[in-house]
Amino acid sequence: MEVTDALRDYAEKKIGRVIQNVDSVINAQVEFSVNKNPSVPDNQIVEVTMFAKGTVIRAEVGSRDMYASLDLAADKLERQIRRYQQKLHGHDRHHRQKTATAVSVEPTGVSVAEEVIEVEPEIVRSKSYPVEALAPDDAASRMELLGHNFYMFQNKYTTQVNVIYRRKDGNYGLIEPS
Repeated sequence: MEVTDALRDYAEKKIGRVIQNVDSVINAQVEFSVNKNPSVPDNQIVEVTMFAKGTVIRAEVGSRDMYASLDLAADKLERQIRRYQQKLHGHDRHHRQKTATAVSVEPTGVSVAEEVIEVEPEIVRSKSYPVEALAPDDAASRMELLGHNFYMFQNKYTTQVNVIYRRKDGNYGLIEPS
C-alpha cells in the first residue's frame, strides 16, 4: 500500500518512543498492509519487527483504522519488550507472578475488591516423536490429517528440519533454518 508522509511520521514517533529504552536494538521495521477480503472487518494491518541482539520481537495487529492498528501494535510491542527485558535481567520465570486488585462498584453502591493473580506462561508439557523425511506438500497433508495448526518434519529435499503451519489467510507457511 502507499504510505503517506503523515502515517510514516506517526509510525516513526510511535515505534521510536517504544524502542528508545531498549539498549540492544539493531533495527526495527514497520509494514502496513490492507486485507481486501470484505469478510474481514479488521483489515488495516500493521506488523512491527524489532531486531535486537540475539532476538527478534514481532507484533502484528489489525483494526479498522491504520493509526489505531499502529497504536495497538506499539502497545503489544511494549509488552513484549518488557517481557524480554525481564528475561535479560535474570528474573526467574517460575516464581514471577503479577498481582492486581480490581475494585468494582455494584449497583447497590457497595464496592467489591477482587485479587487477580496472573502467572507468566511456562512450558508445562514436552513431547517427542520421530521426525520423518517428507516433501513440504506431504507434510501439509499430514498436518491436515492430524488436525494440527503446525507440523515439524525433515524436508526430504534439503534434509533440514522444517515446520509447516497454517496461516490466518488459510494458506500454509514454511519455516526453514537459514
